[in-house]
Amino acid sequence: MKKIFLLTALLIFACSYGQGEQLYADGTATDQNGNSFEWINYGTQDWAIENAAMETYRDGTPIPQQSFDTDWSNLTTGAWCYYDNDSTKGKLYNWYAVTGIHDTDDSTPNKEFAPEGWHVPSIDEWTTLENYLIANGYNYDQTNTGNKIAKAMSSTTGWNSSTNEGAVGNNQSLNNSSGFNAFPEGYRSSAFTSEGGRASFWSSSVLNLGSDSSMAMAKTRILIYLNTGISGFEDERMSMGNSVRFVRDTSTASTENNQPNTITIYPNPTTSILTIKGSTEYNIKVYDITGRTIMTHTGNTIDMSNLSPATYIIKAVDNSNNEEFTYKVIKD
Repeated sequence: MKKIFLLTALLIFACSYGQGEQLYADGTATDQNGNSFEWINYGTQDWAIENAAMETYRDGTPIPQQSFDTDWSNLTTGAWCYYDNDSTKGKLYNWYAVTGIHDTDDSTPNKEFAPEGWHVPSIDEWTTLENYLIANGYNYDQTNTGNKIAKAMSSTTGWNSSTNEGAVGNNQSLNNSSGFNAFPEGYRSSAFTSEGGRASFWSSSVLNLGSDSSMAMAKTRILIYLNTGISGFEDERMSMGNSVRFVRDTSTASTENNQPNTITIYPNPTTSILTIKGSTEYNIKVYDITGRTIMTHTGNTIDMSNLSPATYIIKAVDNSNNEEFTYKVIKD
């Protein structure tokens, strides 16, 4: 697998690309059912950029599929469903599945939900991701204060429309600069709701785990088409059905700041000639923000003088060392 070094803040666009088709993922992993999913490094964390899709726990124990609304809302053990019971749509899980509660025997150990090497993020790990995105300019207004990262985390399609400035549903083609690609699958309480309006993700963090299932609460993170920031509930009922993402275990996570900076690219911004300083000639591709290939070239320089002023993505491949370098470049 090619090593991918993010040497500058990477803009990742998925216009006309669905879940599982990101242009600039840092790698892929596989769950216990053989489903592959892509991941991206954000600072000290590696995050899955696709929703969980398993039908078993890590050890192969099935997670029951539950279609009926009344049965779903009364569950106190793990279950999953398709949104609207439609197999063309995403999978939702109750919190009992997320934490591996697979039967009603308190003496039985919980199962592992996430694939080997990964886990469901805590609310603190969600906060770490959010702070990283804010600090690295992913707010819709390019500031690094305040929580305005919802557009950067949301898919470019599927959302209800909004006229609110900076909202997820306003000009969706500008969404997903972070590559997180949250799609508005909606959620399930007793019934299915909010498809197109909300992407809801479980955390592993608990508010209250009591004997009364109606009072059993866990914490979530939520993106809403009308809003500019990511939010969440501290008291989501564990019987709700939400999407799930994974974060890599700390012991195996890559770290962006520790990746070797073996080549540089300059000047950036540029008005004409861009130079890649390194030890070899590179196979170079230039993409616009929609992922369309603008030009290809072999060498160490790129003449961008005929390109319109915009942000471009440069991918430089060193076949001799099996390395791939990705840059965000601004053409003035």
